Amino acid sequence: MKTIAFFNNKGGVGKTSLVYHLSWMFAEMGVNVVAADFDPQANLSAMFLPEDRLEQLWPDGEHPGTVLGCVAPIIRGVGDVKEPHVEPITDRLGLVVGDLGLSSFEDMLSAAWPYCMDRKENAFRHTSAFYRILLNASAQNDAELVLIDVGPNLGAINRAAIISADAVVVPLAPDLFSLQGLRNLGPSLRDWRGQ
Repeated sequence: MKTIAFFNNKGGVGKTSLVYHLSWMFAEMGVNVVAADFDPQANLSAMFLPEDRLEQLWPDGEHPGTVLGCVAPIIRGVGDVKEPHVEPITDRLGLVVGDLGLSSFEDMLSAAWPYCMDRKENAFRHTSAFYRILLNASAQNDAELVLIDVGPNLGAINRAAIISADAVVVPLAPDLFSLQGLRNLGPSLRDWRGQ
């Protein structure tokens, strides 16, 4: 399994669109793909799924069919990640459905990070939750490739998603903000990997 995260701390540069179109392209080329929506805005899920299906996956209360449902036991302090539901898109393409409620995991991930430096096992379990979800989703779908969509910020959710990836693609717009953002992004990614 190869994992690639698509990230920029500037919105509107095409991260979600790239994940969506590349997922389809690779699947049509015969590659088994899982697309993972780790952006709390869940735009990738909205691109893949009709609204009536999203309503089923986002009912009032629990959301067991989304990434939030996978990390809910960690958030509640009652267990570890649950086996992810991978929404079938085609025979070769599956989706780990995003969830607007995923932002509730941000503070917990942020608090766990310094304890990882102290080698606290529980903190590693929190920080590696996305990686373990991806491993399980990949195994379920016999996926060779996992494409990860994350939001436009340098927060703890994105850090956990990005460190679970083998590579990071940084889509850029031809503007000054993107250039400055790239100057900030490189050192942050190096620091996260090093830590």
